[in-house]
Amino acid sequence: MTSAKNQVTSDTAQDTLARKSESANLISGGRLVAKALKAEGVDTIFTLCGGHIIDIYDGCIDEGIRIVDVRHEQVAAHAADAYARQTGRLGCVVTTAGPGCTNAMTGIATAFRSESPVLHIGGQGALNQHKMGSLQDLPHVDMMAPITKFAAGVRSTERIADMISMAARECFSGAPGPAYLEIPRDTLDREV
Repeated sequence: MTSAKNQVTSDTAQDTLARKSESANLISGGRLVAKALKAEGVDTIFTLCGGHIIDIYDGCIDEGIRIVDVRHEQVAAHAADAYARQTGRLGCVVTTAGPGCTNAMTGIATAFRSESPVLHIGGQGALNQHKMGSLQDLPHVDMMAPITKFAAGVRSTERIADMISMAARECFSGAPGPAYLEIPRDTLDREV
């Protein structure tokens, strides 16, 4: 006998699958992030699950990128730094907006001083709510600029892959070091 709860879960899953098949020609910003990371050789991200960045995880699963979910964003940043130092490859930390980003700052500052190539991708509230007090809205790019080689916001879903490629190049050009990209929630959610 099937319970009503199981039936609701099953219906929801079927609805999601149907929606995915209807939009097979479209891709979300979160999935574009994962594809771009894969193209840069990223096989692991370090993160603490957060609402602003949830679409990135779906893309990482699809692309076979390992998600290491930790208990604190500072740990995620230090782990990405350690990964980069040990492998010589691009380390990647993904944080939610506000305290997610600020909690990672110590690890990013360490990567900066250690000349470690780490890409920090941070979430942000929707563009139409930017600087209007949306949930966890802070000037992340301004805060990260002094401790990164490159800090920018991605304001259009179409630019995600280009911006990730640019940030990754900056991590390795000259003396290696970290880069920061802020990607608003609606930019990640949007399908192109």
